Amino acid sequence: MKKTLALALTTSLFIAGCASTGSEEKPMAMAAGDSAIVQAEKDLAAAIDAQAQWKILDPATGGKAVSLSKLLKVAKKKAEEGNMDEANRIAERVSEMSKIAVTQSERYAGAMPSYQ
Repeated sequence: MKKTLALALTTSLFIAGCASTGSEEKPMAMAAGDSAIVQAEKDLAAAIDAQAQWKILDPATGGKAVSLSKLLKVAKKKAEEGNMDEANRIAERVSEMSKIAVTQSERYAGAMPSYQ
């Protein structure tokens, strides 16, 4: 009985170890890219709260002007496809543009037209 239990436990651990060997690389890559995407989500949320979401041109969208929200969706799609370099590039761009949009919104919050 003890030998059967030990054999079953050893076999299950061996099978579980072999099954997870090939899939460990992708989650590690996803985790590295996810940090840029998570930061972009936070920065974009701040821009949306400030009512300062921009539209920008990017090659990933075929050169069309799209909102930062749509561009972030493209970054997430690229990450799911495993293209982490492109996902990080897009996410960093969304993050940077969101920060600049918030700064612009704060700077010109009380702007009024001047009729001189």
